[in-house]
Parts: sequence; C-alpha cells; structure tokens
Amino acid sequence: LRTNGLPTPETKCFYKKSYLAADVEKKLAELHFPIILKDAQGSNSRGIFPLIGNIKDAMIVLEEELPHYRSMIAQEMVFGKEYRILILDEKVIGALEMIPPYAVGDGVSTIRNIIEKKQSSTEKRTEFDEKLEQILQEQNFTLESIMSKNEIAYIKKSSCLAEGGETRDVTDSVHSDIEKTCVAASKVVGKYLVGIDVMCEDISLDPKKQTFNIIEINGKPDLYIHYNPSHGQTRNVVEDIVKFMVKVS
Repeated sequence: LRTNGLPTPETKCFYKKSYLAADVEKKLAELHFPIILKDAQGSNSRGIFPLIGNIKDAMIVLEEELPHYRSMIAQEMVFGKEYRILILDEKVIGALEMIPPYAVGDGVSTIRNIIEKKQSSTEKRTEFDEKLEQILQEQNFTLESIMSKNEIAYIKKSSCLAEGGETRDVTDSVHSDIEKTCVAASKVVGKYLVGIDVMCEDISLDPKKQTFNIIEINGKPDLYIHYNPSHGQTRNVVEDIVKFMVKVS
C-alpha cells in the first residue's frame, strides 16, 4: 500500500520458519513505538497484542506467540475511530463504525454497578482486573466512579463483537475521497470484494484534513456484521454481491 502512495502505518512481517532474533530486533528498531503485534492471518480480533512500548517487550511477545502462528506483523499504532468499509466493484456497499464496549452513566450508579447490570443480560463478560482499571484510569475514571447522565467510559480497547463491541452504520456518511482511497486499495490487492479497516477522526471528513490510515485489508470479509447493526440500518450486502455475480457471469 505504501509503495502505491496509500496511507498506512509502517509495518514489518515476521515468519515462524525464518525467525532470527537479531534480524527481528533490527526490523523492530525501524518502527516508531508504540506498536501492535498481530497474527497476519487472524480474524475477529484474535491474536492481537496492542500498545507494546519498546523493542524488549515486542521481542518477548514474538518469542512467546509466534510459534503459535505462521507469521505475525508489527505495525506502528495509530489512533482514532475504527471503521470497516466493504468495497464491491469499486464502490462502497457498506460501512460500519466499530465501537469498543462501553458503560453509560446514569448519575447514580458506579461504573462497576453499570458493568454488572449490563452483563446480567448477556453472555459477554468484562473481567474486573488490572487491565480494566488501567483502561478506566486512562479516562480519569475508577470502578467506583459515578458518571454523569449519558457520560461514556470505554471498558475495553478492542471493538471485537464477540467481546461486546457494537457497530454503527455509516454507509451514507463516507467521504468521497475516503471511498476513492479504499477503492484504490482494493485495486492494489486485485480484489473485487474486500473489507478495509481504516482509522480516522471522522469517516465523513476529508482524509487530507485529518489523520487517516488503512489498517488492514480483508480478502474474506465478514458480511453478517452489516445486518442488524447496533445502531443504524441494515445493508443487504449479500444481495449486492449476488447481483454483481450475475452481472459478470
């Protein structure tokens, strides 16, 4: 992507079969930290290790985790809202904002109480551990904080739906230049249908006027997530795909 002038964080790939600590350390030194390490063939936010702050910690994660995967990538971390954009035949047919799990204040309950109440109606669980306390601390909260009404505290950093993440349909809000950039990315990988993960401040804004990055391109994107999103309308992307297949057959 970078060689084709498309915005994406600096990325390095490491293969289990050719792992040499000295070479890996040299590649890591070329990155700006913090970085994220992840399974190169992973999906559903599995095999992801974010916010690694230095080479030593990155080496520890790679030496522990790479034996479980064929390859892993190290990528400079960028920040903003996460979106999944579904491209078919050079146009957007679905776009979702991927929202990490969160608690909404009512002016009375503690964050702990809100999480417990939320978990009473779902099988998805949030552990009351140091990781959660750290995430809350970064937002100037604790488990015993009482938020004002409608105030939001994120309780996980991952937007994985299996872990309680939510989705918001933003198909009609995608800026035309962001669509053009994603279409260009689909052409680079030579795919008619791709799911492109991007991160930016706002999907409706000009990408040149904000920090905008393509994080990942999925050649076999999940389609079900565009049906019955947590917020907004369903996009019948399967119908669009079937019509396209009929057209080209």
